[in-house]
This record gives sequence, structure tokens and C-alpha cells, in this order.
Amino acid sequence: MKENSRKLKRTVKVVNILAKYGFEDTMARYNIGKWVPLKSTGKNKTSDKILSCSVYERIRMAVEELGPAYVKLGQLFSDRDDVLPIAMTDELKKLQSDVAQEPLDVHEKITNELGIDPADYFHIIENIPFASASISQVFKAQLLNGEWVILKIKRTGIEEIIAADLLIMKDLARMLGNHNDEIKKIGLLNMVETFEQSINRELSFLQEIDNVERFTRDFRGNEDIYVHKTYRELSNNNILCLEYIEGIKVSNVGHLLQAGFDPKMVARVGYDLYMQQVLEHGYFHADPHPGNILVTYNGQISFIDFGIMGTMSPPDKELIEDFTQYLVQKNASALITTIKKMSLEHSIENDRQLERDIHDMFGLIDQSSLKSLDIASITKKLKAIFRKNGMEFPQHVYLLIKGIVLIEGIGRKLDPDLNILELMRPYASQIVQKRISPKYRILKGLKNFRNITETWTEMPGEIMDLIQKIKKNALIIHHQVDGLMEIKTSLDRLVLALIISALSIGSSILVLADMPPKVYGVPLLGFVGFLISFVLGVGIVISMIRNRNH
Repeated sequence: MKENSRKLKRTVKVVNILAKYGFEDTMARYNIGKWVPLKSTGKNKTSDKILSCSVYERIRMAVEELGPAYVKLGQLFSDRDDVLPIAMTDELKKLQSDVAQEPLDVHEKITNELGIDPADYFHIIENIPFASASISQVFKAQLLNGEWVILKIKRTGIEEIIAADLLIMKDLARMLGNHNDEIKKIGLLNMVETFEQSINRELSFLQEIDNVERFTRDFRGNEDIYVHKTYRELSNNNILCLEYIEGIKVSNVGHLLQAGFDPKMVARVGYDLYMQQVLEHGYFHADPHPGNILVTYNGQISFIDFGIMGTMSPPDKELIEDFTQYLVQKNASALITTIKKMSLEHSIENDRQLERDIHDMFGLIDQSSLKSLDIASITKKLKAIFRKNGMEFPQHVYLLIKGIVLIEGIGRKLDPDLNILELMRPYASQIVQKRISPKYRILKGLKNFRNITETWTEMPGEIMDLIQKIKKNALIIHHQVDGLMEIKTSLDRLVLALIISALSIGSSILVLADMPPKVYGVPLLGFVGFLISFVLGVGIVISMIRNRNH
């Protein structure tokens, strides 16, 4: 009951905001008035200033006012120019998560959430946040041992607001999908449900601690990277305590040069670390924008904000390896096979045309000079191919595309001559070497043998189930024959043709036998037989002509 009440209140607010930005007609078209009477939006006078903006600008402004869940959903869709107009995704890229600060007594919050006296752990706690995002605020603090930490604290009531917004989003997605075939085709509801899983993980600070600790294990012993220390004893699902990292924003070329670092080397090391995340660990930072990557004063790269991570299973990782290998080798047919395996669904109508499109993309790479080669343009071409062929992929694929574009953008700022495809070649070579190594072949062979063995082991049981169904007369076979009505019509005509032939032959015998009674000297039964044959024959001819015209 409480959930429904919260959902209704949020729905009213959402409708009023949409009306404010001039979307009353859209709401009326999709019968949103069934939920909230549109007269409730009457107080919202849409100003001329708002109406002077383009529809995509108004969408972006409405999303910003709707709050954190909608902003994050908009940011997710900003990378989906494979399903949305590019003008819209460009506008959604302008969405900002930074919001006004929320007054908060940090000492009181720590006491209530962790059940401790902050004075027993902290020497200093700053009450003014140095970062204020849509879900949380970040405060700086110093422990009694002198270590500086950050305290990431959730905004009051944010989980309830997002939960209500997610319910509304799913209702809207279902309704729009039922009324619009194009929206249904792009799988809007599935995208919202995927987003729901993502934002729920981001809301879990305990999950973020797990993310940091797994990332630390993955790079243990690597001197090029530095990862936060975590403080579980000072964290729960609403407060996250991590080591504060001093460093230079990776895109700040001037400060890097002042500190004595070579930006080109930073670019190459940063890219190398990201490819290790993807190809070696199958676990990568999902939002590597410049604000989330620092260069520490001892020259190490440090990724921050582990709220959302891209995760791949071993088979997923192998497919990404295949994609990397075939892209570098410009092997179109193998790349298409890999893309098909990666996709959740596709509607490829013409493999030859798809291969030509892939070769066009290779041509774009070949024709670009080192400095003009832009990975963003290549990914746009790739997304256009996805859209054209109705391809839908798991979330980690879209996160990876976004991550590679962000990393490439940072790299080109640090080194204008950076060519990511050239940097990918060593990884493609490593993949080939790994695949032809005896160890890989043996392990792959053992895995395939195990799968075959398991299949054969399960087969007798499945055969016995089939035999039991046959014995009990419970076996049901479903089949469908295309063109069954046409076959039936043809068979009917064949039967009639046989009947006509039989009548004709029988009538001929009667006439030749000169059997009475007779009409005008012709045996009556023979005459009737010929007449019936004639009528039936004319009927078949008329039926065939009609079907041919249809």
C-alpha cells in the first residue's frame, strides 16, 4: 500500500514535469490520463522560452528535473545511437549528475548508521562535501592514525525515490511498447530492466566495496596501478569509507607536465591497464571518464568510483578476444560469426550485405591518417551496422564500447598521434599465441570432451523419458506445414480430375454399347455422364483462373 502511494505521488510529479516541458500531446496520445488525469497538469503553463527549444533539448531538461534515476537512464541511452537519433543522444550526453548539496550532519549520520562514536575513529570530518552527485555526497575525513579517507554518504530517501521511479519507468516502457512497434522492436522494457539491475548495484555500497577489493586482487603486484584501500569496519550499505587518493586528473596535460610526467607514456600505460581489465580479467571499469582516473604523484594510474563495473563470463571474454583479433586482422567473415555469437538476438537478412558493410568499416580505418583516425567514428559505424541488422547485445558489450571510446578520447588528448588499433595489435598477437599454445588446446579439448561426455551421459535418461511417453501414449508432436491450404486445394482438384476421367471413360463405354434408354439416339446414361464431366471440368478451370488472379 505504501509502495503504491509513493508510486502515485511520483507519477503525478513526473506527469507535471513532462507537461511543463510541452509533452501534453504525447501523454494524451498514449493515454497517460488513465493513470493521472491530464487536468492535473493544467497549472503548468509551458513558457514560450521552453517551447522555443528543440524537442531533444526539452527531453534533456525534463530528464534533469525528473531526478537521479532518469538522469542515469538518460546517460545510459546517450551511448545508444544504434537505437536513438544521433541528435537525441548528443543532447543526452550533456546530462550532468551534479546536483545541489543536501545539508547533512555527518557525525550524526555516522553514529546512527554505524553505531559508533566518530571521535573514536576520526580526527577530522569535513561537513561540506567536496563532491555532490545525484545518489550520494562525498566528504573528506582524517582517521586518528593520520590517514585521509573519503566518506561517500547516500542522500536521504534516495532508494525510495529510485524504487518508485523504476516502477513508473517499467509501466511507461510496457505501455509505449504496446502502442508503438518501433519502441517494442528496440526492446525498451528489457533496457529499463537492465538499467534497474545496474542502478540497484550502484545503490549498494557493500557491492562497491566488493568491486574495489576484486579489482585490487586482479592487479596485485602491478606497479603501474594504485587502488583504494577499503575500510569495511567504517562502511555499510549507506556509508562507504575508502582511502583518499591524491593525484592529478588524467586529462590535465599541463599539471602532468609540471609534475614531470610524460603525457604520451601516461596514455599508453592507461590504455594498457584498461585492456588488461577487459582481456585478462574480464572485469573492467564501466565509466572511465577523465574525472574517474587520476595519476598519483609517484606516477601510478588510479581508477576511482567503482559503482558500476563491466563483468564478463569466460565465454563472453573469449568472444571479446575473438572480436579484437578479427578486427585487427580485418577478417570480415570471422568477425560476423563472432558478432552473431555475441548478440542476444539479430535479424540479419543478407549476410553478403553485412559483409560489405564490415568491409566499408575497414575501408574507413584504412583511409584515415594516423592523426585523423577516430575510434568514436568507427564505433558509430559499427553501431549503425548493429541497428541495420536488428542486433541486441548483453549490457557488458555496450559498457565496453563506451569505455573504449572514453579511454581513446583521453589518450588522444594526451597523445594526438595515439592510434588505438595499432596499440591493439600486440593483444591480438597474444590472443593468437594463446589459442595455438598446447596448454590452451589441451584445456579446450578437455572442456569439449567433458561437454560431449555429459551429453552422452544424459542421453540414455532422455531416451528413456521418450520411450515412457510413447508407452503411455503421451507423446505429442507439434508441427506446422506451410502452404497446407494450397496442398489441400491441389489434392481436391486432383480427386475431381480423377472423377471426371472416370465419368468420361464410363460414359464413352455406355455410348459405344448403345445402351437404352436413348435421347435423340444417344444413350441417356452416357449423355448424363458427359454432362457432369463437362460441368466439373469447367468448375476446375474457373477455380484455377480465380486463384491465379489472387
